[in-house]
This record gives sequence, C-alpha cells and structure tokens, in this order.
Amino acid sequence: MIRHAFQYERPRTLPAAVVLLREAGSEARVLGGGSMLVPFLSSGLDRASLILDPIWLDLDGVHADARTVRIGARATYATLAASTVIRERLPLLAAMVADITGGAGLWNLATLGGAVCLANPSADGPGCLAALDARFRLASVAGERLVPAADFFLGAFSTCRRPDEILIEMVIPAETPMGRNSYRKLKNAASSWPIVTASAFTTRREDGVHIVRASLGAAAPAPLAGIWTFDTTPDLSDASAIADALIARMTVEWADELAGPGYRRAVARTVLERVLREMVGIS
Repeated sequence: MIRHAFQYERPRTLPAAVVLLREAGSEARVLGGGSMLVPFLSSGLDRASLILDPIWLDLDGVHADARTVRIGARATYATLAASTVIRERLPLLAAMVADITGGAGLWNLATLGGAVCLANPSADGPGCLAALDARFRLASVAGERLVPAADFFLGAFSTCRRPDEILIEMVIPAETPMGRNSYRKLKNAASSWPIVTASAFTTRREDGVHIVRASLGAAAPAPLAGIWTFDTTPDLSDASAIADALIARMTVEWADELAGPGYRRAVARTVLERVLREMVGIS
C-alpha cells in the first residue's frame, strides 16, 4: 500500500508527457512495469509526487530496419522473448532475456527500459546493452537526443537521463549479421540478482575484418565494454587479450549485500573468460 498522496497521469501524447515531467521536475517518476517502482513507493523509499504512466504512448513495440533494431521503452521481457526480430537479429539479447530471473508474472510486467533507467549495477540489462552498443533515445520539451551506452550509464543507480526526460526507445545497430555470441552470469541462487554478467559477440565486415564486442556487467558501478578488431577469426589468445583489457578497466568494484568487497573482482575473470571461450568456439 502506498501511504502518500501523489498525482497519477496517463498522457495521450508525447508532448503532453514531457510537459508534465518538466513541471514536476525531480518529483516525477516514469512508470515502466512497476516491478521496482511500486515496491519503492509502498515501502516509503520513494515519495514521488507525480507518477507518469506512458501506457498510451505506443512505446512497447520492437521495430527493425536494414541497419537497426529499435526496442520501445515499455517492451516487456515477455515481448522481447517472443520477438522473431530479437531472436534473428540480436541473438545475444535473446540469450540475456531468456536468462532473466523471475517467472511469468515478472516477465509480463518488467521492462528492459525500466531496468535501464534504474541502472542497478546488479542487473542483466545494462551490461548486455553496452556490449551491443545500444543508444538510448530521450525526449523532453527541448527535443530528443540519442545517447550511447558509454555516456548513458554514469554509475550505480545513476544515468544521464534528466528528470524532465522520458526514455522512448533503445536503438541497437544490427546492420552486420551477428556471429558467435555468448551471455553468462554468476548469481548466489536461482532467484537472486546477478553478481557478475558477461556478454560477447562477433561480426564480420564486408572487408573481412572481424569485430568483437564484449562487456562485463554487475562487477563495477557501470558496465565495462569495448570493441576489438582482428584480421582473422579470433582465437583463444585473442579472447585472453580481451579479458585482460576489460578486467584492467575495473578500477572501481561494485559491492552490495550480494557480494562484499573483493568478491566480484575475484570471480569476474572466470565468468568473462568462459563467455569469451564460447565466443571463439571453445566450450
């Protein structure tokens, strides 16, 4: 039960929505699936004065063209799991979605866009989206901007999204077919948040250059991601070099009730190396 009074709005248009957000400022919250926001409100951890529900704004679809896949901010995990576009164009994302903790009640409610905006370091989505080089389209009364993952995730529960902005969609490059890919995570129990996640995939450009993108999630306050190029098919030595490079970027470790200081740093390499071995075809 939510014990404080608040304004609940379901605007019919995006212009009306961003005006409401501008007027409410930092007291506004945009409702995704509500799987995290509603418990926060009920417990008193969040006392927002405005809850904006974008249910009428048509932000729950998956769309594709020759170059990108666009995922609406309100697309649920169930929607993504059922999407042929996601399975065929973004198999790495499909693997991540298939491994989301929870049952049907969560999958049909929770949204990837909501997880992105919450930016919990111990979550599946941010790291995977960073590996995919996702960009986040934000709208306000001043217009729209498209922000790459490297600039969007600032730290634990912190993004570049301003209080007067609403996430519209996630835009993911998909012009080049995705080759081998792998997503893995370590967690304490089947029902717990991840302690470490790792994502990796390969593509091959028309000129024959092999591209590898990889990321490490949940280990640091923000996802760690990078891109590497190779003249030939990447092998185990290349995978080791990628692992070394990503681990070296882990200058600050994330610690919470799931894993105290030192633990994530100790296990991150093992999870990452497993993903990279699978990516190069060594199980």
